[in-house]
Amino acid sequence: AASSSGEEAYSIAMVLAECLGGAKWEVVGTDISSRMLARAQSGHYRVERIDGIPLPLLKRYCLKGFGEQAGTLLISRELRQRIQFLHSNLMNPRRDIGNFDVIFLRNVMIYFDNDTKRKVIANLLPYLKPDGHFIVGHSESLNGLTDALVAVQPTIYQCRGLPCS
Repeated sequence: AASSSGEEAYSIAMVLAECLGGAKWEVVGTDISSRMLARAQSGHYRVERIDGIPLPLLKRYCLKGFGEQAGTLLISRELRQRIQFLHSNLMNPRRDIGNFDVIFLRNVMIYFDNDTKRKVIANLLPYLKPDGHFIVGHSESLNGLTDALVAVQPTIYQCRGLPCS
């Protein structure tokens, strides 16, 4: 959720491709900004944006820009085909988005007051599969915001019941 320009979605996809290979998996990135979604869909980034991605993953899943494209990279078609970027508002999420094993909502709720945080969490929980995980940023916590999730590690929460809401 709130995938912005897509770097995190592509990083997640790289890890899934490494761990699950050809098995059935997909990443869905959502954002409220159509402009950011278009940038994410393109999979084209300045090299500075890939800081922290291990070199073997960059070599396997990214194409280095040359000539006019020097200083940029393009995420491989193989990876881009496994990711959907969809318009969605955290305050009123689209209903056709599916159910997820993991929802990442990292570094977004730091901008919201507690009432808004509770509403966003409640809006997303119906899309989390039983025993699914909800992951927030390192400066965020869901403590005191919902009883539907239990902390399993710092920033990682798990659905407590059926359904998770």
